[in-house]
Amino acid sequence: MKTRIRLLSARLHYEPDIRVFTAASGPVDALHELYLVLERDDGLRGCAEVRANITFLTKVPEERVAPAIRALVDEVTWSAAPEDSLDRIFTLAPGHPPIARAMVESALVDAIARRDGVPAATVLGGGWRGPIETNSCLMLGSDEVFDRLSERFVGEGFRFLKVRFSLDQFDRDFARVARLHERFGERIRLSVDANGAWPPETAIAYLRQLEKFGLEYIEQPTPPGDWDAFCRVGESTSIPLMLDEGLRSDNDVERLARLGAPYLAHLKIVKLGGPRAVVAIARRLRSAGVGMMMGQMNEGAMATALALHCAMAVRPNHNELYGCYGLIDDPTSGLSYDGAQVVVANRPGLGVDFDESQATVVWEIDKD
Repeated sequence: MKTRIRLLSARLHYEPDIRVFTAASGPVDALHELYLVLERDDGLRGCAEVRANITFLTKVPEERVAPAIRALVDEVTWSAAPEDSLDRIFTLAPGHPPIARAMVESALVDAIARRDGVPAATVLGGGWRGPIETNSCLMLGSDEVFDRLSERFVGEGFRFLKVRFSLDQFDRDFARVARLHERFGERIRLSVDANGAWPPETAIAYLRQLEKFGLEYIEQPTPPGDWDAFCRVGESTSIPLMLDEGLRSDNDVERLARLGAPYLAHLKIVKLGGPRAVVAIARRLRSAGVGMMMGQMNEGAMATALALHCAMAVRPNHNELYGCYGLIDDPTSGLSYDGAQVVVANRPGLGVDFDESQATVVWEIDKD
């Protein structure tokens, strides 16, 4: 029994106002998306998507993502039951980066769900749920675009807005939060993402100024991996701290679990090695009293759909699923936004459709 495996590539673009620009990524002109398509002779079929140009998070250079996926594909026995292939990936995990594991595992989860005629959320231990509310994000850029987008998002019904802070323009960023607070008041809830930019003394000083806005949380205020700084800041502010770039390994999960409430975790499939890993970590953290947000990178509708199915299974405190909002050339269809609600059909698998003609083949192989 043969399995045909294809890796495809596409560069996706947002409408002009919606440009990815954070302190960690810098300005991003296009999302470099990779798609893995599995098709076996017995009809088993699955698809998945990851974004390649997120080296700041994965530590895997953009040009090395496709070879990393191929290396893992070559070690899986594709004639086996897909559940056995998932177990094989778990065994091989130490030798492969999380982004590669996330891609292959995600395609297998989609394949199992399609085979069984159920939504991917069911395979992940949950069940399909109707529209799920997400936040939206205000990136770095001009004040004109910031104000225009904030009016747009609130007008469309977004109640949760996250403001990206820059490395060295706190006064400007603070003024933006103040402007949102004054303009929209109780209509919205605000959070801030520093992307690990601040040393602890700076973070403490900044957060004390931000406390008056009643922020939902401050995301990754201190450099990833510096647990002393993270804990010191957490003990010095009333704003809940959320870990993102600093939450990668089992050791990170265990340390965060020991901290407990009111700390929060930002869960991402590509960072943690796949949707099953996300669900398992969510359960561990919930039992320790740690709140969580189901999130993603800025990426296309297929990856967004899988994050949505994880949210259905995990039922987190917060959702960050705006990734494909505003894309103008996404080859995946079937996921949409109804205001701040993310909508996908109750269908087997991810509930979306992928048009391969809008992507370029990177490699194609047959496996026994």
